[in-house]
Amino acid sequence: MNKAAAQKTGTTFQAGGSEYAVVCCDAGDTIISWDAQAERLFGRRHTDVIGKNLFRLILAAPAAIPADESSRLSDLFSQHRKEISVTIKLSEQAITANGQRFPIELIISPLPGNEFFTIFIRNLALIKDQRDALIDRAFQFEVVNTVLKMSLEPSLLKDRLQSILTYVTCLEKLDLLPMAALFLVEQDTQSLSLNVAVGLSREQLENCSQVAFGHCHCGKAALTNKLQYVDGATAPSAHNLQQQGAHGHYCVPFAIHGIVNGVICFFVPDSHRRTSRREELLAAVSELIGKIIDSQKMDLQLINLVNDLRSSIIALREEKQFSDSIIQGLEHGLLITDQNGIIQKANTVARGILHMFSPELEGQTLEAIIGEEHTRRILSARETATPGEENELVLSADNGDELIVRYSVVERTGNRGEPIGMIISLTDISEWRSVRKEMEKMNRLSTVAEIASAVAHEVRNPLAGIKIMAQSIEENSCSDEDRVECAQRIIRQVDRLNELLTDFFSYARPVVPKKQPTSLQNILSEIKPLIINKLVKQRISLLEDFEKDLPLVIADPNQIQQVLLNLFLNSIDAIKQEGTIEIGASTLAGQKLTRCRKKNHLLTKGSRYVLVTFKDNGAGMSNAAAEKVFEPFFTTKSNGSGLGMSIVYRTLKENDAGISVQSAEGKGTTFSMYFKAC
Repeated sequence: MNKAAAQKTGTTFQAGGSEYAVVCCDAGDTIISWDAQAERLFGRRHTDVIGKNLFRLILAAPAAIPADESSRLSDLFSQHRKEISVTIKLSEQAITANGQRFPIELIISPLPGNEFFTIFIRNLALIKDQRDALIDRAFQFEVVNTVLKMSLEPSLLKDRLQSILTYVTCLEKLDLLPMAALFLVEQDTQSLSLNVAVGLSREQLENCSQVAFGHCHCGKAALTNKLQYVDGATAPSAHNLQQQGAHGHYCVPFAIHGIVNGVICFFVPDSHRRTSRREELLAAVSELIGKIIDSQKMDLQLINLVNDLRSSIIALREEKQFSDSIIQGLEHGLLITDQNGIIQKANTVARGILHMFSPELEGQTLEAIIGEEHTRRILSARETATPGEENELVLSADNGDELIVRYSVVERTGNRGEPIGMIISLTDISEWRSVRKEMEKMNRLSTVAEIASAVAHEVRNPLAGIKIMAQSIEENSCSDEDRVECAQRIIRQVDRLNELLTDFFSYARPVVPKKQPTSLQNILSEIKPLIINKLVKQRISLLEDFEKDLPLVIADPNQIQQVLLNLFLNSIDAIKQEGTIEIGASTLAGQKLTRCRKKNHLLTKGSRYVLVTFKDNGAGMSNAAAEKVFEPFFTTKSNGSGLGMSIVYRTLKENDAGISVQSAEGKGTTFSMYFKAC
């Protein structure tokens, strides 16, 4: 084999990867190949060693094999050139470029032709370190396994921790004193509290019961989350306590999720030698103890959580029973459905209301019980109605009976706010509606009687005057001048009767309104010339506040003009002198309309209205007078017929509008009118 082939052989072995450095030499021990592992092992570059004698380069001095110190190494190579291989171990004979000595193992193998040799070189110190590391790792595993087994013993956590600390401090390899202390971080404070101690005196226990962060080495370990070591020779006691003999400490913190939970202090003798492997093992034990403590806390939290869950389940059951009792005790029916309209729960009242349609409700669909059309109405009410808004249904049974039901719908939502069904409240108003019709009929008859009585009373006075005047004329007991006076009085009484009957017929048989889109601003513009003189004369201010882009209203403009004019004249009479009349208008819709509907049943859902407020600061009325202000023949004026406000109310009703009043004596009166908007 030539030199190039020998170099190639060394390079090929090198490419395969090995813990051995591979060097090729010729018969004169001259280096012809030097791999990368050899460069790392001896600290010499390939270009610096080629052509040099191998043994003079890598050995500290010409040395003999331990078995025969008189034989030189080169002679040994000469003796074994023809053998397959020979292994030689040299203690502290190899030397690096910077003078560091270490033991090596040489494996010499001749190449074909015996002209070249391959030498495999291994650092025995690394092998020893690896072996020691394996032994330490096995020892660490043994310690950790033992600690784990001790942590599973059926005893109190404090007793288990004390047993673990006792076991660790007695391990010969760790070279610890039989003393240790475990501190836990106090919640919400920057301090450590002594929790478990082994071998500490009473004085130590008292002085170490509380340690602030940053104070002594345990406090520093807690503050920095780093192991703190103090040599016994420089600090006889990390806690400044008088101990028997000099000693040092390992203060090892343990953390959970990066947060320090405690510190373990291990005491060491003065002769103790600090090593990284001991620190690693103590850190592993401390971390394991921290996890044991955290696991115990988690177990306690789990137990508390289970107890809380049990209490919650009991509370939920009680709440469910309470809710069921409330639902069953309601005076109106209640249906609870899912998103598909399937009834999940119904109370006794609901079953009684819908019994004629189905004896069983739960598990059936609304459509199967009340029909497709009514179900569609309820579903649409769920989407458009406001909470608490009531609607009515007329249900027809197979036997021809009718059931009038008032209902309201509230949407059910899940934990995330998603819709999961409906809650439908039902009230059977069939009987109430029948009673209401009878009452309305009786009220109409009573009203007719009251009106007839009032008309008779109002007519009697003018007729009595006419009669007296007529008798005077008939007796011819008066002069011509007196006859003229009597005739004039008769004419005035007849005019009064005519005015009374005109107002009465206006109330009893109002003119059919000619409804059309009407501007309230235009109506007010036509009224102001009619009242401006009175306003100026009596020093009354008129304030207007109309919403911008106010929509038109559906009404008869002439009739609305009469209504507003009547209100103006009443306000002027109530103010007398020096006051203010305010008139405003705004659009009414949405929630505002819903609130107003509760006070005025004439307003219909889904429509848009214009609210007109008419306010004065006149004499006002008492509550009793305000309640009767729209009744026929009720008046607070000495010369009034009592039909003016009744006609206003009737006229607005004929125009699909409504009116309400608020008044207080001495503070004025406010009328609120509701007109349908275009």
